[in-house]
Order: sequence, then structure tokens, then C-alpha cells
Amino acid sequence: MKLRLDDTDLRAGVVLVALGISALALGADLTVGTAAEMGEGYVPRAMAVALLSFGTLLVVLSLSSGTATPPSSPARGEEVPVRWRPLAFVTTAVVVFALALEPLGLLAATAASVVAANFAGQPLSARSVVVLVCVLSALVAVVFVWALGLPLHLIPR
Repeated sequence: MKLRLDDTDLRAGVVLVALGISALALGADLTVGTAAEMGEGYVPRAMAVALLSFGTLLVVLSLSSGTATPPSSPARGEEVPVRWRPLAFVTTAVVVFALALEPLGLLAATAASVVAANFAGQPLSARSVVVLVCVLSALVAVVFVWALGLPLHLIPR
């Protein structure tokens, strides 16, 4: 499958590269530390390097693959309709998570968010949603509560 990129990708890549360079320059005097003992500049520097990397990748891909614009592209001057359903359900999933986290706990908030986001596109089968809820809830609990030690309640208090 051939990637189809246009000059918008080139501009976006240049902006990301500029942001990455700016962030590196602004955070140059912050202590980075190590992965075991992170300083205040560790995450900003990692984000700056990520921005710089993705920007460079976008620039290289946009220059090497031609300038074919996809059909129905704003670059062609055509209006692209807003897809309201995904926008509404993904936003709803974020709001549901935020509202459910404190009273219901992390596991129920994650489950409610996954169920709400399921309707953003082609809905999954009930079995697939249950599997996804179980896997994501377990991963969220392991990463945020166990590994990072965040003071989040897994179940309602």
C-alpha cells in the first residue's frame, strides 16, 4: 500500500521539527537525570525528541512519496464534511471517564469509557467489547496503580 501524502504533511512536519527544536532549546538548562532517577527535564526532553523525530519522518515521507492529494481533501479546495458521530462519542467517552473515575473507581470508569467509545465507529460485538474492557481495565490497573503507584481506587470506596 502506497502512502499518499501532500504538502500539508510537509508543513506539519516542519512545524513539528520547529517545536521539537524549540523545546530542546528551552529545556537545555533543565536536569535530565536517568531513567531510574528522572530530573525535571527528562520528560520534556523525551517529548521534544519525539516531536523532532515525527516531524523529520513526516518531512522525509512527504518529499519522497510524491505530492498526490487524497480525494476530498482540503488541499484541493474541497470541503470535507465533519464526522459528528465519532466526535460526539469519543468526547462522551472522555467525559464519562472523568465523571466516573472518582465515584466508581478506575475499573468501572475504564469500562464505561470503552463502552461509550465503542459507538464512535462500527460497533464491536458484545463479546469483543467485554474482552476489550477486561484487557484494558487490567492494563490500566497494572500501569497506573501498580507500576506508577498513582493513588487511584480500582473499585468504588
